[in-house]
Amino acid sequence: MGLLLMVSFNKTSRLSTTVGALKRDLANERNKTAYLNQRLLDQMGNKTTPVSCKESRKWSDTSVACPEGYTKFRGVCYQSRDIRTTFWDADLACFQDGGTLAMPRDADTNAFLVSLSQSVSNDTDFWLGLHDQREEGKFEWVDGTALCGYDSWAPGQPNSVLSIEDCVLVSATVTDLWPNKWYDAACHRRMFFFCQVVPGQM
Repeated sequence: MGLLLMVSFNKTSRLSTTVGALKRDLANERNKTAYLNQRLLDQMGNKTTPVSCKESRKWSDTSVACPEGYTKFRGVCYQSRDIRTTFWDADLACFQDGGTLAMPRDADTNAFLVSLSQSVSNDTDFWLGLHDQREEGKFEWVDGTALCGYDSWAPGQPNSVLSIEDCVLVSATVTDLWPNKWYDAACHRRMFFFCQVVPGQM
């Protein structure tokens, strides 16, 4: 009888620990969701559609130094991160540095980011700050501006498999058929990522 009670107690104890951990995880996810919703609203200025390209220009103070670990390119500071995480957690990590996920709006910046990735890995993909989470097929940058002008989609991309591929990565894999190109992917996948910080706006 005593052994049976002990086994039952151990199972109950493990179950309580698991339930407690799940409750903490759920609370963390709710907090993260609330944060990301607020961040999206702040970035969009409560607009319901992405702002146009003309409104997206942000000029940096070129005399201001980059944060430690960042490299300046065309007046913007960039960093490649060798932490595999979801799109949302990557954006949060960049936000904590005073920036966003990287937004390469021209071919030179895209190529610079891919070259920057080599310091971390030459065989992986990296999240960019581009998504169509608000409206399927309408890609926008994490600062709320529309994707227009330059893009670097791989052939057949974006393909939005099962309508769950709402976030964008760049292939920095040297053996990839289409290196340096963009692919849409499910936002919950865990990838390395690039951050960008505009000097003087941190």
